[in-house]
Amino acid sequence: MNVTQPLHLLLPEFQSFLVVASRIGGIVTAMPMLSGRTVPPRIKLALVLMLSLALAPAMHLPPVPPDALAMTAGLVSELMIGFVIGMAVRLLFSALEVAGEIVGSQMGFSIAQLLDPMTSHSTPMVGQLFSVVASLVFLSLNAHMMVVAAIVSSYDSIPPFGAHLSPAVGEEVLHLSQHMFQVAVQLAGPVLVAVVLINILLAMLGRAVTQINIFVLSFPLTIAAGLVVLGLSLPFMVSMLEREFIGLHETINGLLRIMGHG
Repeated sequence: MNVTQPLHLLLPEFQSFLVVASRIGGIVTAMPMLSGRTVPPRIKLALVLMLSLALAPAMHLPPVPPDALAMTAGLVSELMIGFVIGMAVRLLFSALEVAGEIVGSQMGFSIAQLLDPMTSHSTPMVGQLFSVVASLVFLSLNAHMMVVAAIVSSYDSIPPFGAHLSPAVGEEVLHLSQHMFQVAVQLAGPVLVAVVLINILLAMLGRAVTQINIFVLSFPLTIAAGLVVLGLSLPFMVSMLEREFIGLHETINGLLRIMGHG
C-alpha cells in the first residue's frame, strides 16, 4: 500500500482538529481563571488538546481550504472567535476588579495592596475577595460547562473560516464594557453609600466638636463600616453574580450571531 494514502486520509482529520483547537485556544487565552501565570503553559496546552480531542469527532466541519495561506488566515480567525468568547467572560470578571478598586479606595485600603498572581499586578484586598467569590460562584453554577457548550454551538452560528468583522461587533463590545461598569457600580454601591453617610456624619461631628481629630477618626470608622456593609451585602453580590453568569450564555450567543452574519 502506498504510504501517501494514509496521509491523505489523516490530513483532513488533522486539519479539522487544528480548527477546533484554534477556537478553544482563543478561549483558554482569554478566560480569566486560566489566562494567569498561576496556570502553567503545559496545563493550558493539555486542556486545549483534551477539549479538542473530545469535541472534534462531534463537529461536522466542511472541507478546509487547501491553500496554506488561506488555512493560516482561517486559523487566526478561529483563534479570534475563541478569544471573543473568552473576553465575554473576562469582562464580567473585570467588573469585579473595578468594584474592588472602588470599594478598596473608599474604605482606605489603597495603600494596602496585594500582588495578584493572575495578572502580576497589585490589586486591593477587596478586589481579591471579589475575584475569589466570583470564581466560586462561576464553578458552582457549572458556568465553565456553559463555555464548553458555547464552543459547540458556535459552529452553528459561525462555520469554520466564516467569521465577519463589522461595526456591529465593536458596538456590542462597547455595550458589554458599559454593562461591566454598571455591574461594578452596583456591586460597590452599598459600601459607597455607607462611606458617604459616615463622611457626612463625621463632617457634622467635626463642626459640632472641633477638638476631635476627624482625619484620624475617619480611618477606623470607614474601614469598620465598610467591612460590616460588605459582609451584609455578600448575599446580594452572590445572587447578582448568579444572574450575570446565567445570562452569559445569551451574551456569548449574541456576539457569535453578530460575527456570523457580519
